Amino acid sequence: MNNAEPTDLDDLVEYLARTTRLERGQAERLVDEVLSFLGELPEQFVRRRHLELQRQGLSNALIFARLDQELSRRRFAAPAYSRRQLRRIVYG
Repeated sequence: MNNAEPTDLDDLVEYLARTTRLERGQAERLVDEVLSFLGELPEQFVRRRHLELQRQGLSNALIFARLDQELSRRRFAAPAYSRRQLRRIVYG
């Protein structure tokens, strides 16, 4: 978003800078981070979350059950993955 051409999100950046304590550069970074978060594909989410939960010491059985729940609440319309499909996403 740091290019010279105005984007569709300039209004949002200006609004955030005007209505919060964020400076324009901070508002741009915030919008970029939100877009990146919302642009994550289901498979990317599964891999990322599996690794995060694994690092917390959860077993795969608990991880895949939690992924089932979390996928249903995400903004993307993720298909209803079976546990086997979730494992394939993680391990190939």
